[in-house]
Amino acid sequence: MPVPAYNAFTRAMDRLNALDRGDRQPVRSETYSPEEFQQHPWPLRPGDYQVFRPRASTAVLILGTPPGLAPATFAGLDEVAMAGHLCTENIGIEYVVKNCLANPHLRQLALVGPDIPGHRPGDALLNLAANGVDKSGRIIGALGGRPMLMNLLPVEIEHFRAQIAVYDLMGATDPAGASKRITATILPAVPPFSQGLAVTLVEPSQAAPAKRLQLDPAGYFIILPRPGSANPLYVEHYKNDGRLAHIVEGPDAATLCAALLDLGLVTRLDHAGYLGRELTKAEASLSSGKKYVQDRAQGEIPRGSCLPTPSRSRATPPAVAP
Repeated sequence: MPVPAYNAFTRAMDRLNALDRGDRQPVRSETYSPEEFQQHPWPLRPGDYQVFRPRASTAVLILGTPPGLAPATFAGLDEVAMAGHLCTENIGIEYVVKNCLANPHLRQLALVGPDIPGHRPGDALLNLAANGVDKSGRIIGALGGRPMLMNLLPVEIEHFRAQIAVYDLMGATDPAGASKRITATILPAVPPFSQGLAVTLVEPSQAAPAKRLQLDPAGYFIILPRPGSANPLYVEHYKNDGRLAHIVEGPDAATLCAALLDLGLVTRLDHAGYLGRELTKAEASLSSGKKYVQDRAQGEIPRGSCLPTPSRSRATPPAVAP
């Protein structure tokens, strides 16, 4: 794409993103004092972290997964409330911000480990604290591939910048050195922020089992693991009238699933999800040595269908030379 056209496209997308952000309204918003903090759920967002002392003032962010550094490394530091991994410059940072805002006792973030090439989440978080975001939600000055915070409101970003000090300790890559630098750098006994802020933009919905099984017009599958074979996953594809149409084999679940999709043998999203789940189970059985039993899809089976019986689904595969 020519540079002028690319620049025009980028400006147009930025305007659309800004409009989208402006239209978003929280479905739930709560503010509370530090004394009321224990009455609220925390951390708000799931992640690869460990919580040690919820009322301590510091969180440690390990950039990526460097050898030797893990959340438990920092469990013995009195001022550390929690420690976890940060791997991306967008959604990962959004999770960090949400969890920090919901705990007014958190006042400091320490970044340890080497920054991740391409994503640069450490650089993005430092620039967020220093510069904020532009109207499109892009972190000003960030060098990563896509430092866009599309799921935070302006009030959340400004609250975070007022509440949290971010310390660049990215040169610390071994457990002893990282712990020593944190102890030497962070401020002890920082008082809590004036209030916690918990904002929810999307309410979770409760998943429910399917009531009726919708057959895929392309047919159904029988999955047969073959331990010791060069292609240990073996799949038979049947038309819905019971006729065998294809046999596909492959070395692992990901390769086989991609091949079945490329062949057009799956046309429904629910069937694709079921297929991916069952292929993963079959692959796991090859490693564990446990017998694989194919589950039938959720929902009531339509009358007159030719779906396989449980005994067929669990049949021993034909002998095939490795």
